[in-house]
Amino acid sequence: MASLMLSIFVVEVIVNLVNTIGATAINNLLWNLVNFLPIPTAKAAGEQRKLQADYLKVRRDLNATSSQDEFARWAKLRRQHDKLLDQLEKTKKTTEASRSNFDKVLTVVRIVVTRAPQYFLPFWFATQPMFWLPYGWFPYWAEWILSFPRAPIGSVSIASWQLACTGVIALLSDLIVGTAGLLLNAKQAKEAPVAAEKVAAEEKKKSPLGHIESILAIMAIPWDSLRSLVIFFGPIIIPKAISYYRSVKNNPHGRNAPIVPVPPRVGVALALLAFLVVGYLVQTLPPFAPENLFLATQSRIQIPVDVLFNRVAVGRPDNVLTKQDEALRGRFVNLESRLLYLQFGPDVLANCPFCTSEEPKTFFNYALPQLLWPHIANLFAIAFVTSPTFTGRAGAQWRPKATMAAAVIAALDIYFVNSYNYQANARALRLSEVDFFYWTARIARLVTLAGFDAVLGWLLYLSATNRAFVEPPSPVERIEATGRALMVVKSKLSALGIVKNTALRDEDLRSRSHAYWSHEVRLMGEVMEEREVVEGVNDALSNRIDVGSITRDAEGYAQNVLQNLHAETAHDG
Repeated sequence: MASLMLSIFVVEVIVNLVNTIGATAINNLLWNLVNFLPIPTAKAAGEQRKLQADYLKVRRDLNATSSQDEFARWAKLRRQHDKLLDQLEKTKKTTEASRSNFDKVLTVVRIVVTRAPQYFLPFWFATQPMFWLPYGWFPYWAEWILSFPRAPIGSVSIASWQLACTGVIALLSDLIVGTAGLLLNAKQAKEAPVAAEKVAAEEKKKSPLGHIESILAIMAIPWDSLRSLVIFFGPIIIPKAISYYRSVKNNPHGRNAPIVPVPPRVGVALALLAFLVVGYLVQTLPPFAPENLFLATQSRIQIPVDVLFNRVAVGRPDNVLTKQDEALRGRFVNLESRLLYLQFGPDVLANCPFCTSEEPKTFFNYALPQLLWPHIANLFAIAFVTSPTFTGRAGAQWRPKATMAAAVIAALDIYFVNSYNYQANARALRLSEVDFFYWTARIARLVTLAGFDAVLGWLLYLSATNRAFVEPPSPVERIEATGRALMVVKSKLSALGIVKNTALRDEDLRSRSHAYWSHEVRLMGEVMEEREVVEGVNDALSNRIDVGSITRDAEGYAQNVLQNLHAETAHDG
């Protein structure tokens, strides 16, 4: 059914392309292409273009000639103009007739290629299932709807598959068109001047967060499209998910690995990760965040410096500004410094000795160590909890992945801070319109690190207790384990031989052994002489047990056991 599913998908792609481009535009394109081929219509079209060019030239000359000053030339041009116009109208009629026939043929071909398969395939293969749904995953009414109109219950009919393809293709088409429009608008905004009130909105779109918001707005998926996505990608994702689940469930190493308690060292690692998670989340609370002067005083960023810090002094002990307040007051000499304050925070702006608002990159260079230290500290913690010498195999298997993920998080953090367009706040007239990027990025950074450590701790717990992600031992480890097991068996056999030898050599032990076996033989003989036992043995030998098969098995086992002894005897002889 893969070919039929692909055919339906291709038909829907063609229909969507035709509807998007338009039948008229396609007809015009094909007509222009056909006119370049060596056919009669192409020759007529060439003559029409030549006549039209001559007509336009004569008409231009006629308009430039005065009928009073140059009457003879004007009359000659007028005759040429009328003659060319008559020829051009005759040629246009012929060309329009050919074009009309051409459009009719294209319409028929388009119907045969698109509309006919759209209706014929679902009718002809109405009873054919496209693929089967996993048993028991969906209620009966859902299976009935997906198999409508005539496919077997529990399968997806060709009509449902066609509907899913239509929805997915329409969704992807809207996504492509929206993304292209976004890029085109961004390019036009760079090349053409815009009104002052649109600058802030455009600048916000250019920022990384603005791009993310635009993409999310474009990718808003309604329920119908989501249903189409599920039906379309279901045959691809669900079998792979089932295969993965079965491989994990039937994995001999994972199946034979019993669930064990958390090892003590892994418990210490989990406690460290939990401490980090709680610490990161606590730091996101308002009491632990750096003070935002504009929010604390409910002031716009365009407020005069003296007014701003007079409001700040009201909230200070004894109405005295701190050293950091004085440093910020010296920095807030222009709007540029305030915009940088919103990007890098109060500490960078107040304490950087070499930073100037004329060189905004100097603030980023000074803030870079402050940005990196949470990631570096978290990376050291990750290296500790995934160390093979501390958490063993359970932590070592996550070491490369966790390190790469931590590096990616740090790189994205630096990228967003560096590429943020701080000048987007210049047009904010109200406090609610200001983007306090430093404080927002700080919360996002801490929450991301907390989530990352929580996920790592969860994975470490699963792998350490053999609940999931159990890695089989390496070949070297398996060989060593087998060697140790053989050594244990050998030592037990040696101990058994020593005990047996001692029992046979000691007179008291030997007499006890003989007495035991004599009593055993006498007891079993008495049991076998009882009537019920004799009848049961006779019934088993005659009806239920194949004595010949048992005899052959016993002889084969004895030969296999004594084969090495016979070989050694023959070799010695």
